[in-house]
Amino acid sequence: MDPRKKIGADTIWNCDEMAPAELIESLHLESAVIDEQEFARAEWFWHRRPEILFANITVLFTYLTVAVCLFYYLPQTVLLLVAWVGAGASSIFVDCIRLARWRNEYESSIKRVIHLSDRK
Repeated sequence: MDPRKKIGADTIWNCDEMAPAELIESLHLESAVIDEQEFARAEWFWHRRPEILFANITVLFTYLTVAVCLFYYLPQTVLLLVAWVGAGASSIFVDCIRLARWRNEYESSIKRVIHLSDRK
């Protein structure tokens, strides 16, 4: 394996924030040497990027509003408040797992595109 090139190290590190076409353009790779099947696979992974539930400000505001209301009536709603906080925490945990799995798949796909284009 070749060590990472100094020129594109920062771009590859942040590849989950860029679409495959933008990433290839930022690395200054020629489109003629890119494997089209691997590039299509990377595009497919890019379009499968999961939506993060708590990244939506409306969902976050609604969750916090209900939590504050449940906290206001604390003596009667202790179990409901604990269940609500648990549901929010489990949702965040599932979002983190889904995003991490997607990021690993997408990064490996992009690395294959770059590695195959380096061979040509």
